[in-house]
Amino acid sequence: MQLDPRTMLIVWAAINVMFAGMLGLISQQSDNIRGAKQWAWGDLLIGLSFAIASQVSFPPQFIIVFLGSIGVGTGMGLLYNGIEAFRGKRCSYWVPVVLSLVLFLNNYGLSTVINEPRLRIFINFFLFFVIHVACARALLIRIEPGLRTAYWLAGLSFSLIAMLAVARMINLFFLTNSTVSMFNTTGVNPYVFFFASMAQMAMSLAFMLLINTTLANQLKNLAATDPLTGLMNRRSLDMEITRQLANEKRNGECLSLMMIDVDYFKRLNDKFGHPAGDEVLRRLAHLMQSVVRTNDYIARYGGEEFCILLPGTTETQALVLADRIRRLFTDLIIEWDGNIISSSVSIGVADTEHDAHEAHSLLSAADLALYMAKHQGRNRVVAFSTYGQHDVSVIANRA
Repeated sequence: MQLDPRTMLIVWAAINVMFAGMLGLISQQSDNIRGAKQWAWGDLLIGLSFAIASQVSFPPQFIIVFLGSIGVGTGMGLLYNGIEAFRGKRCSYWVPVVLSLVLFLNNYGLSTVINEPRLRIFINFFLFFVIHVACARALLIRIEPGLRTAYWLAGLSFSLIAMLAVARMINLFFLTNSTVSMFNTTGVNPYVFFFASMAQMAMSLAFMLLINTTLANQLKNLAATDPLTGLMNRRSLDMEITRQLANEKRNGECLSLMMIDVDYFKRLNDKFGHPAGDEVLRRLAHLMQSVVRTNDYIARYGGEEFCILLPGTTETQALVLADRIRRLFTDLIIEWDGNIISSSVSIGVADTEHDAHEAHSLLSAADLALYMAKHQGRNRVVAFSTYGQHDVSVIANRA
């Protein structure tokens, strides 16, 4: 089968333009995904430049050399910047500028000023090799499993184009002067364009997969976290308690739960306003995150109530941490709109060693302990084991 490089370049251009449109539409619906717009513009510029380059004749017209070189260089640089932006890194905007300038000087100087087709083609493919290796290196990294497939698919696509560029450079040394051409139909040249266009398709699909996976993760996080504090929400905590109880039954480890309530929170809201109350909750959340272990779970259970789930922790150990949180929060001074806000918390603690082996019973035990802390005057820590069920019922009935 005879492959025409010009036809392959047009196919490559069409693939780029098509995926540029799709990435552009996706980026409009996902403004919070960094890098998507750079990928869309990069694909579009590369596609249009390849379409122009496919019609080049020799000696080439200045405008074609200028537009083709600037478009390809800027497009390649934008793909690299898009990857960096997606990873949350600072974009290197000098990359597309340098690539565009070097490509233009190379293509114009070695085709119009001096006729050196072999060197011109070699430099072009060397630049393609360098930028594609840089993109592959930025993508072939250790990453969370959810994004790994898309990262590696894009990285391997860039790597394939880089290897094809190397094959084209090596092949140049085996061609006679009469057969050296960007679009010659001998050697590896036709196959370089064919497989590069396929790699370009895989690369664009990988970009779309990266965006889709990121959006799915964001939706998952929104469903699992509290928007005010960034902590787990009640649904996530309930699921985690069930999971940790299953681990506790298998491993025989104790599981503790704190239930924390901000004292007189309604009074605080009435006096300083709800934004001030929100700030108090955020500061409490930050304080708790600073003192717990990495394998503990903090959740906003509802309103001004929080929970901390402590795997491998007894009630006695949890009481020490709970009292530390109470003391630190009592000493915390919060400035808001020229006012000084201070507050306190009441904390109830329960564990699985005291007949709380189901999610609902563990939550109920911690909630009853919290009730006892508030009943005794607030700003204190109470353990569920301190009181028997009969005593709890008496207190509840008198309230």
